[in-house]
Amino acid sequence: MSIMQRLRGWIGGGFGRLRRAHLSVRLVLGGIVGLLILFFLVFLIEYRIDDDPNLAPNPSFVVANGSNAVTMASTLMDLEINHTGWAPNRLWYHPIAYSANMKNYQRGIQYAVARWAVEMADVLGRERGSGEADSDLGNAAGLFKYDPSAWIFPSAVTQYQKGIQSLNSYNRRLGAGQAKYDKIASNLAVFLDRISKDLGSQSASLELTVLSPEDYSPEEKQRLNDSERAALSSNGGYFDSRATAAFYATKGRLYAYYLLLKAIGEDYHDAIATKNATEHWDNMLVSLRSGASFSKFFIANGQAGDYFIPSDLSTQGFHLLRADKQLQELADIMNK
Repeated sequence: MSIMQRLRGWIGGGFGRLRRAHLSVRLVLGGIVGLLILFFLVFLIEYRIDDDPNLAPNPSFVVANGSNAVTMASTLMDLEINHTGWAPNRLWYHPIAYSANMKNYQRGIQYAVARWAVEMADVLGRERGSGEADSDLGNAAGLFKYDPSAWIFPSAVTQYQKGIQSLNSYNRRLGAGQAKYDKIASNLAVFLDRISKDLGSQSASLELTVLSPEDYSPEEKQRLNDSERAALSSNGGYFDSRATAAFYATKGRLYAYYLLLKAIGEDYHDAIATKNATEHWDNMLVSLRSGASFSKFFIANGQAGDYFIPSDLSTQGFHLLRADKQLQELADIMNK
């Protein structure tokens, strides 16, 4: 008897036993199948990776004479927590809680917005970097750093909503001339340098995911710390959960930085133009946008030169490092 004949026999026998089973058993089995189908459908409906490079500011957050970057940060976080749905803190019974792509992507966005808020409070939103830090910006920076997986007492969504309120409060005061936003080239240079260093740190995480143990000598492996050694593993092709997590966390970070830097370019238009850096700024945004828009549902972590399994992280890393280099160049230009 062939394998196909045996398989047809097992399936036919299974349906025969199911037809002879008690009605209650058939109802229970039918209910389980129906719930699984419903679970999958809800997952498909809820799954969203919002990476529109032309995301428009939320009109309710726009303030005359306010900061475009602050408006965009509020718009982005509001979109993710109130419209898309915040996946990182969903409990086990939520279908979207099982989407590693969406959870890591939103964590990347949250990280970038929190990092930007810290720099706003420490550098951009104070006079010459030596004045008193703005209380609203300080509050927002702390709130956006809250654990994205927290679901109660208080939840991440509650804290991020308060962060949005603090940003909007600052922007309203800025529009009324009651808050600081020192748009000088030296402040922008400090900010760009710090964002560049953050992207450089993220590229190191990608490197450990792309490379395999065979790429290191025994002596080089000894110089790695415990977390780096744990991250280093063989390339898993299409079945590498590390690659998926790293890819989407990086994608979220690049997308948020792209939108924020695009808006900062509008805020600092005069300073950038004075330094003849407009073309450099536009090129940097192209690199960030290219990295942010690169997307695949299944992430492949193949070895370099593999004919059949690509290395998606290597492609993403190219855009990230190019943007990093351009940020460094812009920081140098702004300092001259």
